[in-house]
Amino acid sequence: MTDAPADWPFDDPPNTAAFTTSFVLDGSPILRVYHDYDGDWQFHGLPDEPATEDVARLVSLQAMVELDSSLSELHDLQLGWRAVRSSIQDEWARENTNPFPEFAQHGYYLEDAVWIAQFRDDLNPPAEDVRENLDVGDYAKLLFRFADEGAARADAQTERMWVKVTGFDDDGYYVGTLENDSHLARPVAKGDMVHFHPINIADV
Repeated sequence: MTDAPADWPFDDPPNTAAFTTSFVLDGSPILRVYHDYDGDWQFHGLPDEPATEDVARLVSLQAMVELDSSLSELHDLQLGWRAVRSSIQDEWARENTNPFPEFAQHGYYLEDAVWIAQFRDDLNPPAEDVRENLDVGDYAKLLFRFADEGAARADAQTERMWVKVTGFDDDGYYVGTLENDSHLARPVAKGDMVHFHPINIADV
């Protein structure tokens, strides 16, 4: 792993692979940035410059930041979100591009159980091939966090609850129903529909 510069703002290391296009590398302004739900970064130019296979390029995250320093502002862009602007003179606008819960709309969001397990001894998510291959009728334990995505962490913000898989969305991600009520008087109830990703699964 390449050592990060002292002022490196991203959680991902500088040599993290990122996707862009030959248009961008040839000078097209970066106007659309995607932080995919699997953690990948994508950097695209003008809307009329489609990212087809023949123009796709793999570079480092650091190379993109060196190309446009304003990308550092997006160091905390959430998974499944994108940032867009009309020109390089405009401010970045952030948009949710996934179907998963967000605090502003639902009053909670789902933790990345795989990531947070690095910091907790009481979490041991199933292997990736298990998390990615649940069937209708299976149960998944998810971590519901009842706080803004960027809020400081405090006690009694997160609750572990079971969701029963009832189907899949158009992208193949899970759709299920909440199988228990919150013990903390939160804005969720048994029977609520929940969209979730394999990385949200803390147990099965």
